[in-house]
Amino acid sequence: MCRWSARAVFNFFPIIKNYVNDLLGDGDGYSYNPIVDVESLAKNIGINDIQYVPKEEIWKKYPNAHAYIDKENSIIYVRQDDNREKQRFSIAHEIFHYLFVLFNKNGSALSVVARQGNTWKKENAGSEEAEGEDIADFFAANLLVPTERFILWDEKPDSEIANAFGVEERCIEIRKQEIDHELRLLTPKDISSDVEADEQPSLKTNDLKHDAEDRNTHESGTD
Repeated sequence: MCRWSARAVFNFFPIIKNYVNDLLGDGDGYSYNPIVDVESLAKNIGINDIQYVPKEEIWKKYPNAHAYIDKENSIIYVRQDDNREKQRFSIAHEIFHYLFVLFNKNGSALSVVARQGNTWKKENAGSEEAEGEDIADFFAANLLVPTERFILWDEKPDSEIANAFGVEERCIEIRKQEIDHELRLLTPKDISSDVEADEQPSLKTNDLKHDAEDRNTHESGTD
């Protein structure tokens, strides 16, 4: 699995957080059933269809990918041989590609529209495209395991949390670490002060360096 960029991921956290909150529109009751209906959500934002197809059909266009989005027709194609947890993560990942356009340093748009597998990530580690995939993964994890829902479950075993949220256990392991940082971003440094969290400076990259050194993506297993 590839390393990921703490700078890129957490610089996007305020935007991702706002989008997730708007998409979910959370109210009462999710402490009992925290799972996000990601397919319905995708269709509510304009995705016309989600099709589960043989991996060979996807690999003709994107080798080793788990899913991709046809933006012109607003259709998400997902590998039918993936387990249900991977499929849900793939849909959430493609929702990111549907909502956002990332840009290269030269100002041109990144053309990434597929959720790539580990082989691609290893081969492209350090590239802007791989960094974009890390951000899309971070968005997907926030969407499927939102901070406010997670903290109601965080004392339970990882396997139980993963089952409740419909994600792989590896995703929960990563989310625990991410949410620690997210809560630091959301909480004023001086709790006794009247300063709002969004007025506090973001974490410096060095604060996250120890996590970024050998950090893996949310997915587990092979391509």
